Amino acid sequence: MELLLRDMRDVRAFSVTVTAAAVLSNLALQSVLIPSDMLGQIRFPGSVIALALAAPVSFFVGLRLRDIHRLTLDLRQAALHDPLTGAVTRARFYERAAEIGNVPMTLIVADIDHFKAFNDRFGHLAGDTALRQVATTLIRNCRREDVVARFGGEEFLILLPGTTLVDGARVAERLCARLRGKPVLIEGEHLPVTASFGVATVESPAAMDAAIAAADDALYAAKRAGRNQVSIAR
Repeated sequence: MELLLRDMRDVRAFSVTVTAAAVLSNLALQSVLIPSDMLGQIRFPGSVIALALAAPVSFFVGLRLRDIHRLTLDLRQAALHDPLTGAVTRARFYERAAEIGNVPMTLIVADIDHFKAFNDRFGHLAGDTALRQVATTLIRNCRREDVVARFGGEEFLILLPGTTLVDGARVAERLCARLRGKPVLIEGEHLPVTASFGVATVESPAAMDAAIAAADDALYAAKRAGRNQVSIAR
């Protein structure tokens, strides 16, 4: 069984429990090992010594267990999220889709327009800034239950549980407009960063790859039509 100490309340409860167990164990051992005529003289000082030893040690161990729990959470967070943008990873995207289950879902694929040219002109640090801002805009303009993932490079996937294709198209139009109206600040200059969007229906988590392919086709249609717009899979 895994022992999870999340905060100082858990640490104190752990310390009290361990200390009480140590004192009671000491009393039990005294009753077994020490003659009855000496037990009255030994019981109180022995309990005090057990308390004095167990309390600080158990508190210290509790603090370390809390730190280990926090480190485990940080490592899990790092494993599930892209370190640059904060969006979830590709693997986590599929996990979340499976967890959501067989409910109506819409998938949006977003790809930053002319990103390679942006990187070539302004440098990779500016490109990283643009990626972070795009991801932040997508995440902040989606619901808590939506899943925003970075699939690689400048491509993001957004899974919208409980939505229809019409709902997904409406969300994609809103996100496209938000990016259009939020240029990236690079060395004092506001640089426009837009994205193209493809929208498709997700039949089921098992059919996610087919939905991604359909949304990708719609995305490329938006690129061919001039970028900075939304296209819906037919």
